[in-house]
Amino acid sequence: MTDGEIIELFNARSGDAVTEASKAYSGRLKRLALSFLGSEQDADEALNDAYMKAWQTIPPMEPDDLFGYLARLVRCTCFDMLDKHSALKRSACLVELTNELSECIADTSTDFEAGELAELLNSFLSKQKPYKRRLFVLRYFYGLKISELAAETGFSESKVNTALSRMRRELKDYLKRKGVSL
Repeated sequence: MTDGEIIELFNARSGDAVTEASKAYSGRLKRLALSFLGSEQDADEALNDAYMKAWQTIPPMEPDDLFGYLARLVRCTCFDMLDKHSALKRSACLVELTNELSECIADTSTDFEAGELAELLNSFLSKQKPYKRRLFVLRYFYGLKISELAAETGFSESKVNTALSRMRRELKDYLKRKGVSL
């Protein structure tokens, strides 16, 4: 079933909407949740919560990319769960990712709205070699560890670290040229 057909089911308030979305994307979405939560049970709960949020928000939302929309809901749900489970102590992985990206991405409340920053980030990534773009997305969207990236790509951990470090530096320079200040 296509994304458009699944979205039509959501719009028609058909109970099959979540079933079809789950058939199409549950494997990838569960891996995403597991990468943040590390627990099968928590990942299942996050997935169910994300499907519920999709049910509540489609309509009025009509996403162009259903997987991207669901993945965003899963990520936000995972972050909410992590906040709930550890109000004072964040996951070491999230702290590490946040620290890495804080080197090059400004607080969106300063000069740019999050949407504008997302457009600039997409523009930057579109100009990167496919393997670099993949590393960046796997690291900062899916939250993979350096060792997992190395295993996934066949690169050494050192090469993965170096590539990501250079990309962050290039992103910082790119954003400065576009008027984003840190």
